[in-house]
Amino acid sequence: MFITLLLAFSFVLQACAPAEPVEVIKTVEVEVVKTVEVEKEVEVEKEVPVEVEVEVMVTPTPMSVPEGTKKVIQWMTTERDPQSVEIFQQIVDEYQELNPDVLIDIILIASATQHERLTTARAVGADMSVIGLLPEFLTAYVDADFLVPLDDVVDELGRDNFKQGSILSLDGHDYAIGYAGDTHGTLWVRRDLFEEAGLEYPTTYEELLAAAEALTKDTDGDGEIDIYGIGLPTSADSSTGIRYITSLYQNCADFYDKQGNVIFDNPNALKSLERYVELAQYSPPDSPAWSWFDGITAYTAGRIAMHPYAGRLGYNLWRDKPELREVTDVIWWPMGDEKAARGGYDFISLYSGTKWPEEAKDFLKFYLSGDRLARFDATVPGHLIPPTKELEDAILAMDDEYIKLYSEDIKTLFDAAQFNSQPELYMGAIDPETCEFDPEYNPMPWAGSLLGPWIPAQMIEKVVVGGESAEDALAWAVGEMERVAEEWKAENPDWEPPISE
Repeated sequence: MFITLLLAFSFVLQACAPAEPVEVIKTVEVEVVKTVEVEKEVEVEKEVPVEVEVEVMVTPTPMSVPEGTKKVIQWMTTERDPQSVEIFQQIVDEYQELNPDVLIDIILIASATQHERLTTARAVGADMSVIGLLPEFLTAYVDADFLVPLDDVVDELGRDNFKQGSILSLDGHDYAIGYAGDTHGTLWVRRDLFEEAGLEYPTTYEELLAAAEALTKDTDGDGEIDIYGIGLPTSADSSTGIRYITSLYQNCADFYDKQGNVIFDNPNALKSLERYVELAQYSPPDSPAWSWFDGITAYTAGRIAMHPYAGRLGYNLWRDKPELREVTDVIWWPMGDEKAARGGYDFISLYSGTKWPEEAKDFLKFYLSGDRLARFDATVPGHLIPPTKELEDAILAMDDEYIKLYSEDIKTLFDAAQFNSQPELYMGAIDPETCEFDPEYNPMPWAGSLLGPWIPAQMIEKVVVGGESAEDALAWAVGEMERVAEEWKAENPDWEPPISE
C-alpha cells in the first residue's frame, strides 16, 4: 500500500550551524511493506504498536509546466570576472539553442557569501540548480541532503581523465566536480629589481628572507620606504590562511593526522608560524588589512618586489600594466624544505532541491565537455588550472596572445599544482615525524568550523596585530582545533575516518 508521510527535517549544518534549526517540510510518497508472522491468536486489551523501519530517500521530482513555458535552471556562481561571465553567456546561448525549452539563469554572487546564500535559499525554499561547493562543507551538505549524486556524470565524462582531487566523493558517491584549480605554491618576482640588486631568485627560505630584506628600500632618500620586499597578508581571512598552509606543509607540519587527532602542537608548526611572521615584516604596513586583490594592487603599483599568488596576478598585470609584466617572472615559493603547497579546485555541484534535475544535470555535462570548459579556464590562463591533462594541453595550444607570450609561466603554474594539497580534503597530508608528504583523499568533516572562521589566520593576526608571542598564539589555535574536532565527534560518535591506521 502507499501512504503519504509528512517528514520534518531539521537541517543543522555541522560545520556552520545557524542559531536556530531550520524546519523544512517535505511531502513524499513511501511504499510500506510490512510482514507480520503470527503463530497463534493472542487476545489483548490494548493496541500493540508495530515498529516498521522505513528507509526514506528524498530525490528531486521534475515538475510539469504549461506548454510554451521554459524550464528555468538557476546557475549560481562566484566567477564574476568579466571575461568569465562573457564565456558563460556564450556557453549558455549554445546550450539554449540546442534546448529551446530550457532557460539558464546565471546568478553572480560573492565568494564570501556562497555558503550563506545556499543555506538561506534552502531555508526559504528558493529554487537553485547548479551551484558552487566549498569543500570544507562537503560532509555537512551531504548529511543535510543538499546535493544530488553525480556518479553518472563523472562516468560519462570519463572518470579516469580527472586529476587527483578534482572529484569530491563521500560515502561511495560523487557530489562535486572541479572545474578550475589553483596553486599557492608560486611566487611572482620583479626580475628587474633582482638584477639591479645582484640577486638570484630564492630557492630556500633563508634566501627568500634575505631577498625580502634587500629589496625593501627607500629609493628616493626621503626616509620613507618606497618599495617593500614582499607582499604578505596577515589579516584574519582566507588570503592569509591559505598562504600560511603552504608554509605549514613546507615546514613539515599539519593540523590533524589522518585519524583526526590534533598534531599542530609541535615544533614544526611553530616554525611555520614564525617564518610566516618573520617574512611579513618586509611587507607594507597596511598588509594586516589585506584580502585577496590588495596584493595584486600593490604589485601593479610597484610597491612590492615579490608576492605569492596563483596565476591571476600575471594575467591582470599584463592586462593593466604590460610593461611591468615584461619584467616579472613566476617561480616556486620556498617557505620550507618540503615540496608541497596549498592548492585545490573550485567545485560545481547540483542542488537536491532543483525543480528540473534532469535538465540541470544535462547542462552540467554540456558545460564540462567539449571545448567549453577549456574556453572558460583560458579566460585567466594559468590561474584557472583545468581538471584534466587533456584540457591543459588544449589551453597551451590556443591561439591566444597571452598564452603565446607567457607559456613558460603557465607551465610553471601547471607544474606547481602537482604538489597541491588542502587540509579540508586531505587531512593528515604531512607526517611531522617523517616529513613525508602523502596527501590521500580523507575529508575533514569539521573543516567548516576550522576554516570557516579561519582559525589559522586568526592565529597569525594575534601575533602581527595583537602583539602576542608565537607560542601563545599557537597554543590558542591548538585549543580551538581540539575544541571543534571534539564537538563534532561528540555529535557523530559513529564516525570513522576513511583512511585506517
